[in-house]
Amino acid sequence: MNGMYTIFTIGLLLILATPIYSLRGVQQSKTPMSSLAHSFEPVYSNEGKYLNVAELLDACRDFSSVLRKIGQTTLARDFESNIRKAEALYNSAPSNQRQSLSSLLLLERESGIHGPNGQLQDYSAATGLLWIRRYLEFHLDMYTAILASSDPTAAAIDAYKTQIEPFHGWALRKLFTVRLSTMMPSREDLLAILGNFQTQEFGQKEEQIVLKDLSELVSIWRPIVMQWRSTYEDLDLEDIRRA
Repeated sequence: MNGMYTIFTIGLLLILATPIYSLRGVQQSKTPMSSLAHSFEPVYSNEGKYLNVAELLDACRDFSSVLRKIGQTTLARDFESNIRKAEALYNSAPSNQRQSLSSLLLLERESGIHGPNGQLQDYSAATGLLWIRRYLEFHLDMYTAILASSDPTAAAIDAYKTQIEPFHGWALRKLFTVRLSTMMPSREDLLAILGNFQTQEFGQKEEQIVLKDLSELVSIWRPIVMQWRSTYEDLDLEDIRRA
C-alpha cells in the first residue's frame, strides 16, 4: 500500500500549490464544476440504489480532464492511474457482472487476490476505486465547508483530518498539517480556480456562478460517495492500513 499512499500524497500536495490557469479570451458558458456535475449525475441509480460503473468511469475521466484544464496535470496523471486499475477489471469482466460497482468488486474479491480484513492488492480495481473515492470525499467535505463560508485553509484541514489523516502515519500527518496551513489560496483565488477564471476577471457575478455550480456538484457527489462507501464496507474492502 505504500506506493499508493505516496502517489496520492504527492498529488494532493501539488493541487494545493498549483497556480491559476484560465482559458484566455474564451467566453465561458459552463464552469468546470458545472461540467463535472453533469458528468456525475447519471452515476447513481435512484431506482436500483447502485452505482453504474460505466458512468462512474466516464465521469472520473471527465474529472481528470478538468484537472488538466485548470493546470493540475500531475494530479490528473495519478487520478488516471487509479482509473486504469478499475478499467482493467471492467474491460475483462463478463457483462452481467460489471454493471454495478458492487457486482464488479464482488467479482474481484471472489478471485482471491485480496487479503483478509480488507487488505487490498495495490494493483487491484478495488484499490484504485478506494483512492478515487477518498479523493472525492476530501473535496466534498472541503467544498461543503467553503459553501458555508469557511476559510479554505480551515476547510481543507478539517477535510484532511476526516478523510485522509486516519490513513497516514506520523510523518505524513505532520507534512500535510504544515502544507495545508500554509499553501491554500485565498477564498477568491480558490473560487477563481474552480471556475477557471482569471483573478482579474473574477467579481461578485463570477463568484455566484461558481458557488451555484459547486453546490450542484456537492449535491450530486454526496449520495454517490455514501453508496460507494457502503459497498466497500459490505464487501469488507475498506482498507484502513496507514502509510
